[in-house]
Amino acid sequence: MKNNRMQLINIITLWYLGITLAALLVGGFFIYNKLGSEIDFELGMELTREIDAYAERIEKGAPPNRLLYDKLEITEIPFDLPIEELHLRDTLAYHDPMNRNEIQLKASKSYKIDGKHYRISYYNLVVEADDITETVVVTMLSVFAIQLVFIGIFFRFISKKILSPFHKSLDAVQGFSFQKNEPLQFTKNGISEFEKLNEFLERMSKKLLTDYRQIKEFSENLSHEIQTPSAVIRGKLEHLMNGEITGEQADLIHSAYQNNERINRIVRSLGMLAKLENEEFEAPQTLNLSSYIQKTLDGLDELIEMRSIQLSTEIDPMVWLEIHPFVAEVLLTNLIGNSIKHNIDHGSIHIELNPDHLRIENSGKAPKNDPEEFLERFKKGSELPDSIGLGLAIVKQICVNYGFRIFYYYENNMHVIRILFR
Repeated sequence: MKNNRMQLINIITLWYLGITLAALLVGGFFIYNKLGSEIDFELGMELTREIDAYAERIEKGAPPNRLLYDKLEITEIPFDLPIEELHLRDTLAYHDPMNRNEIQLKASKSYKIDGKHYRISYYNLVVEADDITETVVVTMLSVFAIQLVFIGIFFRFISKKILSPFHKSLDAVQGFSFQKNEPLQFTKNGISEFEKLNEFLERMSKKLLTDYRQIKEFSENLSHEIQTPSAVIRGKLEHLMNGEITGEQADLIHSAYQNNERINRIVRSLGMLAKLENEEFEAPQTLNLSSYIQKTLDGLDELIEMRSIQLSTEIDPMVWLEIHPFVAEVLLTNLIGNSIKHNIDHGSIHIELNPDHLRIENSGKAPKNDPEEFLERFKKGSELPDSIGLGLAIVKQICVNYGFRIFYYYENNMHVIRILFR
């Protein structure tokens, strides 16, 4: 199954890149507008200075016709017209160095000099929007590239040092075990947030160990104390059944005996669930589950024959699994035992095992509720006296502990339990 979780460093990096990119886009927009307006302003000021300089040369006696060249126009207009203020506009004019027409900025202004009225116009190339855009884009991309290099250096090297206390705390939490019976302990790291987290984890681990010891002691005492009177009750009931009793008394004694045995099974099953939930079993071993299934079937062979159940199997001979041996026996005994117990006489069981999954199908009465409910504690689909409703709950907890996925459904008149190992 694909892991979709992301590391904290990657999340921080993506957020940083996203915020940086958004800031660059907004900043690029303002830089584009500001750069365009500044260029237009400075170009207009330059053209004005040029026009004023030519007007000054005419005032000093320079003939206007000798001043003309490709960027300059001097036109004499009627003297009685009012003086024209500076006027800027774009125009298309021939640019000699580039040998083609180009968009240029034209500035015009009129002057009255020595009884004559001159309109002086001067051209200059305009920095086009495409040029401004290219400049801004190149600048922003360069800044972004520098940011990427900075991120690569900072977040991949420096941040490892910053987050090292977090990783140490995480390793300590992952190594915490009830079997070690030791609370978590952390060294000081000088970072306020991490030290607050570590203090909380230390208090929490101490409280967990205290609660665990109390619950474990209670459950062990309860189990032990129940077993003793239960054994006494069993012995007395067996003694009564061996004596002279009436049929009604025999029924009552048998019912009491069954309920006493049921209490014992509930206590043992709850104890098993508690051990599984607290992960009290030793580290798993690599074992051949195929041989364990065959061993379990051999132990239940008489019960299968007694009910005339037709058994069929598709078992790969070498299916290796990481699991504790005793837990594997409990898993298979509960699953196969459940398929026999809740079957019908002359029914059928089909078992399929391969490296990917274990699938057990058995005939039986159609469930009244969603079969998935039977995976919970004390949920059962039949009223059999020897059914306590904890077998599949134990199976589910084993799957949770070992990362398996369990499914229970009813299709084609068959109860199907499927466990995915991967």
